[in-house]
Amino acid sequence: MSARVAVIVEDEQIVAMDLAAALEDSGFTVRGLASSADEALELIDPTVDLVLLDVRIRGRLDGIETATAIRARCGAAIVFLTAHADDETLRRAREVGPEGYLVKPVKPLELRSTVEMALHKAESERRLRKREHWFATTLHSLGDAVLAVDGAGRVSFMNARAEALTGWSLGDASALSHAATLLDEVSPELAQALARVLSQTEGVMALESQLQARQSGTRHFVSTTVTPVESEGVLLGAVMVLRDVTEAHRVRQQLEVADRLASLGTMAAGVAHEINNPLSVVVSNAALLQEDLEALGHAAPGGALAPMREMLADLSSAAQRIARIVSDLRAFSRPVALPSRVAQVARAVDWALRTTAHEFRNRAWVEAEVDPALMVQGDELRLGQVLINLLVNAAQAIEPGDVDRHRVRIAAARQGDAVELVVSDTGPGIAPEQLAHLFEPFFTTKPVGLGTGLGLSICHGIVQAMGGTIVAESAPGRGATFRVRLPSAAASGPSLEAPSAAASTGLSVLVIDDEPAVGRAISRILRGHAVTATQSAFDALERLRHGQRFDVILSDLAMPLMTGHDFYEALADIDVGLQSRVIFVSGGAISSRLASFLASVTNRRIEKPFTASTLTAAIGELTCAPSLAGPS
Repeated sequence: MSARVAVIVEDEQIVAMDLAAALEDSGFTVRGLASSADEALELIDPTVDLVLLDVRIRGRLDGIETATAIRARCGAAIVFLTAHADDETLRRAREVGPEGYLVKPVKPLELRSTVEMALHKAESERRLRKREHWFATTLHSLGDAVLAVDGAGRVSFMNARAEALTGWSLGDASALSHAATLLDEVSPELAQALARVLSQTEGVMALESQLQARQSGTRHFVSTTVTPVESEGVLLGAVMVLRDVTEAHRVRQQLEVADRLASLGTMAAGVAHEINNPLSVVVSNAALLQEDLEALGHAAPGGALAPMREMLADLSSAAQRIARIVSDLRAFSRPVALPSRVAQVARAVDWALRTTAHEFRNRAWVEAEVDPALMVQGDELRLGQVLINLLVNAAQAIEPGDVDRHRVRIAAARQGDAVELVVSDTGPGIAPEQLAHLFEPFFTTKPVGLGTGLGLSICHGIVQAMGGTIVAESAPGRGATFRVRLPSAAASGPSLEAPSAAASTGLSVLVIDDEPAVGRAISRILRGHAVTATQSAFDALERLRHGQRFDVILSDLAMPLMTGHDFYEALADIDVGLQSRVIFVSGGAISSRLASFLASVTNRRIEKPFTASTLTAAIGELTCAPSLAGPS
């Protein structure tokens, strides 16, 4: 073990030499004797273990001021030497915090004991400072915010994360008489929790609350634990650990929204299915009544049937309106929407405008300029979803109350081998720093609670999947413009509503639908054919097993006990050729299993509510196929 190093600062030479001799007898190496602060500081470096320092020395600094300078250079134990222990000197000496005092003349035994105690105290303080530094560094490195207060509620510690989260610096916070001043400003709930812990009415408290940073006003959701600090039953203070859970809170909100949307989609699909069955009866019977009235028109007295024609026209118009609403509901739920290869832009725009019309009331006029011949490659329903989102965003960007001043415009035009759709508004615009993040998931410019931050991200994904691009242009005060470019499709391609061959008469038709009125409506439409209607797929199979044969089988998809899919599979056990004679009738609520099945077969499918022309056209297409021409 190397000898400990000492420096003696004493302006009386004889006293200094006696002290040096005593220290050397105790195993110290005395580096030197100094009579002034300047001489002493030349001898001091981090290797010095002990400094014996007279309170009164020659030069510009006295012993107490010299001790302060030594403290800045090393961690040596300082022992003051004094022959005058007056109150003022002792007060100043205490402020420096020496490890010991010796009153001259110094006795050897007293010197040894005081020095050993001073060295022990200095070493303990060094270890304590090192430990405190380690803990402080650790706490500052934590990702969570840590704030500590003493028993009186004064802030004693804040790590860097706590400063960033609250907007308060440790210096400003520690100058407060109570942490409640800080916490009341950023989160009253946290202030109340701390007060309860410090008053010992609560033990450890855990809570979630919202926190608003000082000055910046940035809001965070935090999960906080407030823990009392006690020693032998005495409350010394409390520690608050705050974890920023803003992103987790946002994700949880988005999941809740997604769950609600999924539930709404399921409900929409169910409602569409339940409405479509009776609506099919209304639409088809209204059309048949109109035909019958036209046939009776010549025999009835002049004008006698006019009121009935008007009523039927109103009935048909209202039924078609309901059909469009149900179609929109089904498109929203989209449980099994099959991708189309060609999308008609005008139809997607029309659907989007009808769906969002209520958003523009008392906000803005809507202008549309779309070439009806424009076609793009992609899914028409997904294109409509993109346009709906852009239109809703445009509407919500405009404050209500000044409708004459604001416009929202949607336009589409061909540009080379692409079609560009533009949705623009005269709203307040988007800040440049926000513009760069618009298509990021969970980013929203809307106030908390009004935007999920998913809409534009989903739009971006849909447009990319369709082989296109979407960009935003905006400036504060100049509104916003979104441009969607999609690959164009040949206008001469297959029409989404291409006319089909008309059905011939005299066919045998089996109708399977659990709604009796639907079966009766189909029977009336197919009055020129031999129609057998049943509400049970089991009954239909029995008929076929007993030898009845049909040119066409119209089967509902979603039926209790046995679905249209199960019925189709069972036909293979009777005659696999019968499967090709099936036309499926759907009310809209189709499970993923049925969707996969429909994608795997080539059979025709009719959506409810159907018209007489749609039904007869589908039968005509089936019976005109070369392999199925003629009765079985």
